[in-house]
Amino acid sequence: MGKLLILSVTDHKEHILKKIINAIANEPELDRIALPLSDTCLSFPNIEIRLKEQTVSCSGQLVTLTHHEFAVLTYLARHPGWVFSASQIYEAVWDRDGEHCGTAVASVIGQIRRKLTPDTPKGGYIRTVLGSGYKFESVI
Repeated sequence: MGKLLILSVTDHKEHILKKIINAIANEPELDRIALPLSDTCLSFPNIEIRLKEQTVSCSGQLVTLTHHEFAVLTYLARHPGWVFSASQIYEAVWDRDGEHCGTAVASVIGQIRRKLTPDTPKGGYIRTVLGSGYKFESVI
């Protein structure tokens, strides 16, 4: 039985992942399954997240997000359907121990919801999973 290696990095450390992938790319004894890394854009129905420009368009309208709002949205959107606890999100975005994240994540998610779907903030792209955390739904 072979071994499985799963790597996950934050956006600002993605260059490390690329170096690792390049280092092992030509190894003939490795079987690879890799998802393509989009360097430019995450697209879903009615929402487009441009990573390099750090901009978000919702239904064709530019939405202004703070640094943390953009980072949280991007983190969740890179893993649609995955459920992340507030602590996991805090550790990934703030790069600090998530044990004492308080209401920082909930506050930022509330702001994102109000900006992306002001008419239906609870029915938008970011859903609360009771007792577990939050997830990004690509279809609203």
